[in-house]
Amino acid sequence: MTLSRRLRRCLALSALLPCVAANAASTAMPSLQQAQAAMDRMFDQAIADRPASDSSRLVAETFRPRLQALDSCAAAEAGDAVDCIATASAGIDSRPQLLRLALVGGVWTLPDQRDVPVPAPPKDRVQALLRERIAAQAQQQADPALRARYEQAAGTLQVQDVRSCDVASDRAVIECTVRAGDGNEHGEQSMAFVRVDGQWQNAPAD
Repeated sequence: MTLSRRLRRCLALSALLPCVAANAASTAMPSLQQAQAAMDRMFDQAIADRPASDSSRLVAETFRPRLQALDSCAAAEAGDAVDCIATASAGIDSRPQLLRLALVGGVWTLPDQRDVPVPAPPKDRVQALLRERIAAQAQQQADPALRARYEQAAGTLQVQDVRSCDVASDRAVIECTVRAGDGNEHGEQSMAFVRVDGQWQNAPAD
């Protein structure tokens, strides 16, 4: 059976519609250059009332933040904003920090950065990632009995709590304290996470 040209066009269009809808619904993400421009505008506004010859302005310029990387960007829970982990240098200091950006009138801006909550992965996602990590560790065990114990843990471990999440001081990850157990034994450990395309993932090993 030969399809008419019009029918073929309709079928092709219907196949494209889900993709178009998904792209339209996706959240815009800032580039490193756009985030730097937003930070520069905020910095310039902060020192705008100081005379160009003022020594304090010259000192402030020395500590103008310079963004080196922008990682783990994802839509913020509240409002039309995006949270990223920015690695910035100011003077001789360089460290990761949480940065919230908002798209206003087509321009990325920095809203009030005070009291921005550190994003935390949901408990069910942490459980899946912990089991995934243990399953990978099981494959590295040469002893069959030890490998079997790891595999059992990967299938039964339950995460009870995820707390104390914060940006790590030495790399662009979110570190959380995770409490987990298998019904008989319980313990706590620190886990590091990143967000890739908005999805929580285990952070790569150091």
